[in-house]
Amino acid sequence: MMRFRKDLYLSPSVKNPSKAKWKLKTGRGSLDMYVMVLNHDSGKLEYFHNGMLKQKILHNRDMDIVGLAGSADECIGLIERIAGEAYKSTGGYDIYGYMMRE
Repeated sequence: MMRFRKDLYLSPSVKNPSKAKWKLKTGRGSLDMYVMVLNHDSGKLEYFHNGMLKQKILHNRDMDIVGLAGSADECIGLIERIAGEAYKSTGGYDIYGYMMRE
């Protein structure tokens, strides 16, 4: 089941977040869209191209989408921002724990 975080992290290139979310929910995706997902199995934050969501192995996976970016580089920038916020808030770099508390 795909869920989107209320306060989704967005890169500057994501101009219309509601349209991007609609495309992801309906399986249409986009050529220039990367998603940041909390992996509940490993307790980590991961990112990948939205085309990966079409794989059958991910259809039944419980996932929380926490960010959208237009490129892998922008995704890494968002992860750096989240890591900084986690460190300021908790004094450590447990991003998964930080994201689950919010």
